Amino acid sequence: MSELVILLQSSYLYEIEIAKSKLASRDIPSYVKNEFVNNVAVFPMSQNYVLVVSENDLEEAKKILEEDDTLDESEIL
Repeated sequence: MSELVILLQSSYLYEIEIAKSKLASRDIPSYVKNEFVNNVAVFPMSQNYVLVVSENDLEEAKKILEEDDTLDESEIL
């Protein structure tokens, strides 16, 4: 089993969800970390959302996200 590695970080959940959908459309599973932090916190927190993928899928996932010019390349790890 391969490890999960960080692919993308953003302070906006919608950016993470768009990237997750693009990967899912190409059969690459991904997972969002910190997705529900602001749902349980009493005060909204400035928290980066993180999209992780299997290290086996990392290179292909990067290529897919780089095809999209709506994401800032500096955000892709």
